Amino acid sequence: MDWSALGATILTLAVGALIGLVPSLLVERRKEKRELATRWDAPLYELSVEFASTVRVFRHLVARMTGAPDPAAQHDRTEEERQRLLALLEQIRLVGDERVQRAARMVVRHSWAVLRVAEGHEDTRAAEFGGMPPETRLSTSLHEFIRAVRVQLRVPDPERIASDEPDDWPELTDGQRRFRIGLPPR
Repeated sequence: MDWSALGATILTLAVGALIGLVPSLLVERRKEKRELATRWDAPLYELSVEFASTVRVFRHLVARMTGAPDPAAQHDRTEEERQRLLALLEQIRLVGDERVQRAARMVVRHSWAVLRVAEGHEDTRAAEFGGMPPETRLSTSLHEFIRAVRVQLRVPDPERIASDEPDDWPELTDGQRRFRIGLPPR
């Protein structure tokens, strides 16, 4: 028996197995990293959509508080939506990164101020935010929340979102209006 030929064969088999194993391990590791990175994407997306929608409903209800046929019922419905925001905030804390969590917290904080002012109370945080009205602060914080979520979800160009106001949308070269990506400069 030729031991050197047997050794060469075993060595060739071992090198071949190693050559096949290393790329397989690298691919599996890459898949695992990708899976970990995207594990919370769907829940974050769903919670964020619900959170932003709840803010819109809340703002609508607050706007209807003045002159509502049943002010107590309107207030209760508005407060229910604000409580829903608080519940969603806690869920967002489970899947959102720190920027998303802080942005969501500021939305909830400014929603409280919007409700208090609508009830006829003074804006106790006006000085803290340079006299900016609570409704503006709420809009600004909601935009920051949306940007933070877009960053975490790895959306292309996540910091640029369309302004709420069509007047802030730039004109195309042919004079047509187009959606503006990003908030107007301040």
